[in-house]
Amino acid sequence: MVLEINSRQWLSKIVDNSAELVEIMKKADNICQYCEPISPMICIEQCEIWRAKNEFLEMNGVLCRRDHVRKLFNAVKNDRRQKVIEALSERPRSMGGLQAFLKSRGYYHSQRTIASEYVKPLVKAGIVKKDGDKHRLTLYGQKFRDLLNRFNVDNPLPPHSRCYEEIMLKKLKDGPKSYADLVESAAQKSLSRSLKRLTENGLVTKSKSPNYVFYFRTKKVPKKAFSPTEKKIYETIPEVGISAHELSWKVDISLRRTYKYLRKLRKRRLAFTRKKPRTYELTPAGLELANFLEETANLVSDASKASAFLLERFKQPKDAPAPLLTEFSPRPPQ
Repeated sequence: MVLEINSRQWLSKIVDNSAELVEIMKKADNICQYCEPISPMICIEQCEIWRAKNEFLEMNGVLCRRDHVRKLFNAVKNDRRQKVIEALSERPRSMGGLQAFLKSRGYYHSQRTIASEYVKPLVKAGIVKKDGDKHRLTLYGQKFRDLLNRFNVDNPLPPHSRCYEEIMLKKLKDGPKSYADLVESAAQKSLSRSLKRLTENGLVTKSKSPNYVFYFRTKKVPKKAFSPTEKKIYETIPEVGISAHELSWKVDISLRRTYKYLRKLRKRRLAFTRKKPRTYELTPAGLELANFLEETANLVSDASKASAFLLERFKQPKDAPAPLLTEFSPRPPQ
């Protein structure tokens, strides 16, 4: 008895928007263990599961490159390429079909330009694949399209860069950082330019005040009694520190008198000063883009694991034991 599988049906069952690619490939591999096609050409010509697995095997070299994430970001930081992804998410299209779709969205280009400038970078990134005279999204590309739909972010970052802006967004996602904290991630010239670009695009904001002196309380216990004003100033100094100007406003005395009492507190070693640097932090739009970039990096990691899994399976001997059945696996013939 020969067991054949409706590959389109099985692929639709194992592809889940919430499932990781490595889990999808494991389920696909389980199905292939019990599939006995009449001819190997059926796999090549008709089986969507075989096609998806083969795509990841072919992409192994691309996904393992250290600069793949950067090239992927640069490939999709383009409105027209995102429109190409949108067009192919509906159905495979020929170059003429892509041209008509882009034209309907207000982009007028020759088929040659579309092929070389907008489709080719997506093919190199593994998002798009050519089948005959048409192009379509790979499973990797479909997953990436899901991310675009889920976050729906506008990307004002430069389309051709070394992704310093993306690196800054990633670091700032952990919380506000000073210039000194960020300078480790990029050369000073590139860092200044990147921070300026992020600030101008409303993705990063600077603290309102530049570097200036903050006053903090020490842990020393006061031994002598305070004067009323001195006590008021001492107790108003918060744990996180405060500037003399803000302290003067809070205790409602002149700045000159505030400095006078602060000097007394420092002399008694009850207060100390520290320069607090200007910090940079993400705006809500910057946080949304940072989350998208993080999810994209996670997708690349997931795709790399799926590719590595298939490569390892491909190297196994033919008489290796079949894996356990899953809920999507067909029952072997009796």
